[in-house]
Amino acid sequence: MPILYSYPQVATLNNGDLITGTQVSLPASSKNPTVCWTVATFSNHIQGEIGSSPAFNDDAAAGLGGLVAGDIYQTTGLGAAPLNAAGIVMIKQ
Repeated sequence: MPILYSYPQVATLNNGDLITGTQVSLPASSKNPTVCWTVATFSNHIQGEIGSSPAFNDDAAAGLGGLVAGDIYQTTGLGAAPLNAAGIVMIKQ
């Protein structure tokens, strides 16, 4: 496989551009094939993951709600500043 960092970098992405990755959710017999996704497909997946994340006032509330370090959540807007805006994407510490 070529050294990916040797490829030219682009400043903008288009929805039809391809992102290369490894699909690890397949059975071991498939040996984690290299696959491509379009930027649009990847973007939709990320937005879906973030948009469906649970909402909490702050990190402590997220912990009480069952989240563990590394889990993603968003703020409710009811937390103390600077977490008093709804929809801030956070990672449980």
